[in-house]
Amino acid sequence: MVQIEELGKVLAQLFDIRHDSNDGKSASLIDTLYTSLKIDKHQALTMDLETLRIKLDQGDHAGLQRMELIAKTMLEESFHNSIEARALLTKAKDILTFIQKSDQTFSLERVELIDFISNLLKD
Repeated sequence: MVQIEELGKVLAQLFDIRHDSNDGKSASLIDTLYTSLKIDKHQALTMDLETLRIKLDQGDHAGLQRMELIAKTMLEESFHNSIEARALLTKAKDILTFIQKSDQTFSLERVELIDFISNLLKD
């Protein structure tokens, strides 16, 4: 769980520079997140959701929490990567929807993120 908390802090840094033009720092933070979660972006984008959950479980049954970190990473990366933004947003929404259905805890934050991403995809 310490890993998840630390990655949450990295994600917060990425959120803070969402609209900055400092792509070097954002790219570094994004790489740190994917590397720490032991998955690359291509895998995360192409893997089916249940397989992704199993891969991210890492023996501690925190796969859904790690999936949420990946979804939030993809959301933030979409602001820095216009070429892949649509694919990133679509997968982030799919992941969050999967978590919302799979997790026994209801999350208003997740619902709001799903709505936020849906609105971004409409534009």
